[in-house]
Amino acid sequence: MKMDLKYGKDVVSFEPPKAWTVSLVDHGHPLPRPFGETLVASCAAPYGSSSLEDWIAGKDVLVIVSDVTRYTGADLLLPELQRTFFHRARRVRILFALGNHRKHTEAEQRALVSDEVYETIPCVDHDCFDEHALSPLGVTPSGLNVALNTMIAESDATIVTGTISFHYLAGFGGGRKCIIPGISAYQTILDAHKRVFNRDKPGKHVRAQTGVLEGNPMHEAIMEGISLIKKPLFLINTIFDDKKRLLNIFSGDIKQSHEAGCAWYHAHFSTTVPEKADVAVVSVGGYPKDIDFIQSHKALEHARHAVKAGGTIILLGKCEDGLGNRYFLPWFDYPSSEAMEPHVREADKVYAQTAYSTRLKAERYHIVLVSDLEDDQVKKMGMEPRSTLNEALASLPRGREMLCHLIPEGSKTLVRETSGVQGARTWNAPKRRT
Repeated sequence: MKMDLKYGKDVVSFEPPKAWTVSLVDHGHPLPRPFGETLVASCAAPYGSSSLEDWIAGKDVLVIVSDVTRYTGADLLLPELQRTFFHRARRVRILFALGNHRKHTEAEQRALVSDEVYETIPCVDHDCFDEHALSPLGVTPSGLNVALNTMIAESDATIVTGTISFHYLAGFGGGRKCIIPGISAYQTILDAHKRVFNRDKPGKHVRAQTGVLEGNPMHEAIMEGISLIKKPLFLINTIFDDKKRLLNIFSGDIKQSHEAGCAWYHAHFSTTVPEKADVAVVSVGGYPKDIDFIQSHKALEHARHAVKAGGTIILLGKCEDGLGNRYFLPWFDYPSSEAMEPHVREADKVYAQTAYSTRLKAERYHIVLVSDLEDDQVKKMGMEPRSTLNEALASLPRGREMLCHLIPEGSKTLVRETSGVQGARTWNAPKRRT
């Protein structure tokens, strides 16, 4: 098998040793759908809610939009909502869900929502550190202290937008994360992320992983926090392919529509392998997915179930912007995941959990990272550095018979466990309103 794999803005050719048996592991490829038609149909028959046309009528509406770090199709969604639905509202405002990310430039805000929307609807960045812009909502039954942007309390109702993807802590991304952590106080953000750790013993909770909602402590903490909001919520979750073509839209009740969208995404973008391999060759998926290591780590997380314990993962992630955060590498000063864990548990930086997750995998697998990172950086993270795929392949026994799983789109292809508690089970999607 010979195949071109994305690497940064280029491609590299993969040709395995003749003694290897290679199996291609890929996600599904659902067909694109027309945007306007799909949106209108979804909002006319949403999950667990009246139609958006009826729901929005006469209300002072806040619209929460993801920040510039992810593409959600807001530049398509917002103009369509403005043309079709916003005229029925009394007032509309837009709040960007920055979480603890940096502020937007004016040009970024405009690009996110489109020129026509930016010129007619007020747009505001959330600031998780601005106490004057935050309102306490209370404490959840599990002890999460929730404070959110005051604009959600000042509005009659809120449309929450987002896009569904895999998330290595909360199971899936998507609109409900636009509330927590998106428009939350910094302490709420930190405390929600810390739920991924076991409360009664060291280590990460077994259900805090990619593709898992049921029993996932971070997801459940987020949903508990959202339940403290007493104003109506309407979720619109999009799903796009790599070419920014719409694949599906799920709208309505924030719990029911999110679960339906995650079930659909899971069915199309996860897979199992009949046998774990000796080697997995994994492309993150090229630029911008492999722009830095923190982003490239997602593919490593998705691919780990394809490989035997002690097996080799060759990860192709160019990382042209480096590690992704200048404070990331010092976490590897701790000699092991066991030594790192108590400090990560108390850390006030979310990326510390990415470092911890990386260390766990580096201790379980032999990871060869093909990247632009400095060799010393890669070695400090517990991985073997190589500058080319051919160098990585040459470092392994070429004459020995081995099974290799080839994963060309690692950031979007979840290889799930086939048995045991860690399995990301498939569930039945909620029914639409009839």
